[in-house]
Amino acid sequence: MMVIYSFNSINSFGVFGGLSIKWYSTLVSNPDIQTAIYNSITVALAATSLAAAVAVLSAFAVSRFSFTGRPALSMAFMIPIIIPEIAESVTFLIFMIWTGLQVYAGWVTVVMAHVVWFPLVYVVVRARLSGFDRSVEDAARVLGADEVQTFLRITMPLLLPGIVAGSLLMFTWSWDSLIKTSFTKGPGFNTLPIYIWAKIGGRRMGATPELNALATLSILLSVLLAILYARSVAKR
Repeated sequence: MMVIYSFNSINSFGVFGGLSIKWYSTLVSNPDIQTAIYNSITVALAATSLAAAVAVLSAFAVSRFSFTGRPALSMAFMIPIIIPEIAESVTFLIFMIWTGLQVYAGWVTVVMAHVVWFPLVYVVVRARLSGFDRSVEDAARVLGADEVQTFLRITMPLLLPGIVAGSLLMFTWSWDSLIKTSFTKGPGFNTLPIYIWAKIGGRRMGATPELNALATLSILLSVLLAILYARSVAKR
């Protein structure tokens, strides 16, 4: 119903006056929406890139090296995606206060809070490493490649499908984040979910055709990322 009424020609959620795309055109000329979309994209890209780097290094450390506490460390990596998001958000807010990070509340703190979800990428990369044929790495070393060359030219390309799959999932979580972002953002900093929530909370009737169009586009992006993730996992 939300998608249907986003094409409503009149400003009503109860009466359908005909098909129109004027609410989608309105989004293009709204600077607040443009800023919110830009913030959501840049936060998600930055958080996903950092999370992928941390996840790959963590997966390698747990899979390739033997050290005391390795099982406990691997289990600890799962905590951010197991505990309730509200509890995690409150914890990070307290951490910001203790460390003085609230002074930088905004894009930086939101990215930091989202990077904590790196286990979404870690799980996929770790699974990829568990079935990794290490004979190809041995062959590369026999042919004269050092550790760095083997990692960059052999290991990383073979791990890339898993990294991409996990990164797509991570990007989706960051893009859709409402609770954690609301706890860690600074004054005046809005992402797309925060903008939609603020607009709905400020109206008695809740949704408007413009917000219907905005939410529809957000859902379409999330669905697209989910499809790409499913195909990436299937190809592995």
